[in-house]
Formats: sequence, C-alpha cells, structure tokens
Amino acid sequence: MTLVIDVLIPVASILVPTVIAIWLARSERRGAEESRYLERRRQAAEPVILALAHFVSIDPVNDPMGPQLRDLRGRIAVYRASLDKDDVLSGGWLALRHKSGMCIWSDAFDLIQESGGNPDAELTQQAVEPGHTWANETIELFSSWLAGSASDEDLRRDGALLLRQENQTS
Repeated sequence: MTLVIDVLIPVASILVPTVIAIWLARSERRGAEESRYLERRRQAAEPVILALAHFVSIDPVNDPMGPQLRDLRGRIAVYRASLDKDDVLSGGWLALRHKSGMCIWSDAFDLIQESGGNPDAELTQQAVEPGHTWANETIELFSSWLAGSASDEDLRRDGALLLRQENQTS
C-alpha cells in the first residue's frame, strides 16, 4: 500500500496534467491551423466577389466584357488553388457558374449586336438582365456559403440546375 501512496500517486499527479497539457496544445494547434486556412480562403475569395460585383450592373455596350470575364476566371483559379480537399466543391461550383455566366453574357452581347450595336434602353435592359441576375445570385450564394449560412448541398443543387440547363440548351 505504501508503494501506491509513495510512487503511483506522485507519478499520476505528474502524468495526468502532462497528458491534459499535450491534448490542449494539439487542440490549439489544430484550431490555429483551421483559422489560418479560413483566413487564406477568405483572402482568395474576396477578389472573386469584387470581380463578380462588376457584373451586377455592367453595361456591355459601354464596358468591355472580355477582360473582366478573363479577370474573373483568373481570380476563380487563384481561389481554387487556395482550397483544401474539403472545400473543392466551392471552387468547382464557381468555375461552373463562370461558364454559365460567359454563355449568358455572350447571348446578351449577341442581342445587342443584332440591333446594330446601338440598342435602345429597353433592348439593353432585356439583354443585360439575365447577366445581372446571374452575377447577383452567384455573389449571394457564394458569400452565404463562405459565411456558413449556405451549405455544400446548396452549391450542389445550384450546380446540378446549371448542368441541366446547359444540357437542355445543347
């Protein structure tokens, strides 16, 4: 009995706090790694959102579309490169949304060109409304996902809808 009192209790009193301290240190390290990752992801997402914001009110008659679409695509590629394997869905979804947006803006540009390149206000509004809606919906769903109020499943549903629409028009 004295062995237990003389040896095991002091050893246990040293080991238990040590094990707890190691567990806490690992938890803090994981938390810090997650925090750094989320900050990197946010920094990569911010330029994507700002580039998309141009398309919410862009006028393709007076604003060049090609450079802005290429810039957006580049920003999406940078964002995708910043992701870990658990978040790749958002990068693929953004690339799919970009492809859809290119088709929408191409249709808008074609409609404007059919008018001789000088459309009236009503035709311009008709041409650009789908593109403005696309940009706004993309920003809203992406920023909601980043904030945690939209889920991966929301991105999957939207992506599936885009793929169905693409297949119907092909």
